[in-house]
Amino acid sequence: MNARAHLLIAALFALAGCVSLPAPSGVAPGVEAVVESQLRVGDELQVRLEPSGNRGPGDSVTELYTVSVDENGDLSLPLVGRVPAAGTTPGALAERIEAHYVPRYYVRCSVNVTVAARYFYVGGEVRASGRFNWTEDMTVLKAINTAGSFTDYANRRRVEITRGKEKITVDGEQVRRDPSKDIPIRPGDSIWVPRSIF
Repeated sequence: MNARAHLLIAALFALAGCVSLPAPSGVAPGVEAVVESQLRVGDELQVRLEPSGNRGPGDSVTELYTVSVDENGDLSLPLVGRVPAAGTTPGALAERIEAHYVPRYYVRCSVNVTVAARYFYVGGEVRASGRFNWTEDMTVLKAINTAGSFTDYANRRRVEITRGKEKITVDGEQVRRDPSKDIPIRPGDSIWVPRSIF
């Protein structure tokens, strides 16, 4: 066999291993997964720059930056300044950052962006208000239980969720009786449990 035939066979074997996984049940393909992987205001990111062939001493020194997506949806990096980040995926942001550094500052540069941690916030009439680590299965009731549950003075019927500029009011008692009405919490959400009048 000639070299072309070997390359063709190798390519076919490589493509045979490429499989697309089905979307989780009840979710349109690619919808929720894309939404949750998008970067948001407040996300803390680790940006790793691995330059090679830069134009000065210290060639190929890996640089690691911990940055946050600011209220304008941007992050700030040395030399290049502000880079739009909110609404993109970590991979797309890495490509955007690389385009800012190459060829102006480096001949070649490999960029890796990872989300350090995502949080949600719970305050008001809960036993332990504060910032908590977000997980994909987090819901309103799970978030309140993470904060130590309601206090005796909590207005359980008017739990407020602030998501960006949107405000959602949830009846905690109704959700407790019917868990199908429990809504998911997203990173950056702020939950407020007001005090009851009585």
